[in-house]
Amino acid sequence: MTQLQSDPRLLEALAAAVKRPPSAAQLHRQRVSYIAGALSDDKTKVTDEMVERELRRMEGTAA
Repeated sequence: MTQLQSDPRLLEALAAAVKRPPSAAQLHRQRVSYIAGALSDDKTKVTDEMVERELRRMEGTAA
């Protein structure tokens, strides 16, 4: 069986990422993605763009 090895630079980047909190933009993207996934089902596909549009409308910043 083949022995897999990870790139040491990747492992270092992952270790550094664990030590710093996510940015506001990263948290926003995670929340939008979560909402879209939670609202979607077999009959309805809710996209991230749809969630973003509704959030802007609710915040009064819709273009």
